[in-house]
Amino acid sequence: MKTEKTQDRITHGLSEAEREIMQVMWETGDGVTASMLLSKFEDSKGWKPQTLNTFLTRLVAKGYLESCKRGNANVYSTLISKAEFESQEASEFVEKNYGGSAKRLIAALVDGGAVSDEELAELKQWFSER
Repeated sequence: MKTEKTQDRITHGLSEAEREIMQVMWETGDGVTASMLLSKFEDSKGWKPQTLNTFLTRLVAKGYLESCKRGNANVYSTLISKAEFESQEASEFVEKNYGGSAKRLIAALVDGGAVSDEELAELKQWFSER
């Protein structure tokens, strides 16, 4: 199962900059070069090529991306889907903040007013179908 392999492969969480790169990767798809990414971040972030390359090297080392050489360019592809990442992040959040209890998380959201009556009804329906 890909998720189990992904769990084994992922070694560290992501910095905010690394998350932004991954977001672009998920939106763009595989086969992205550093120059393609640099065009997205150079103006908005003021990143130089070396800055981006440092982040990409870290993402490869952490197991989020893989890199292969095509001609003179490194081409990057994701090793974890956005859904897998979000699931992993949610599990870590629940474990860290609610002792692994999803029920405690949901209770905190409901009791804190973060869940509307309509959303609560949708959740009940969703749970009953599981």
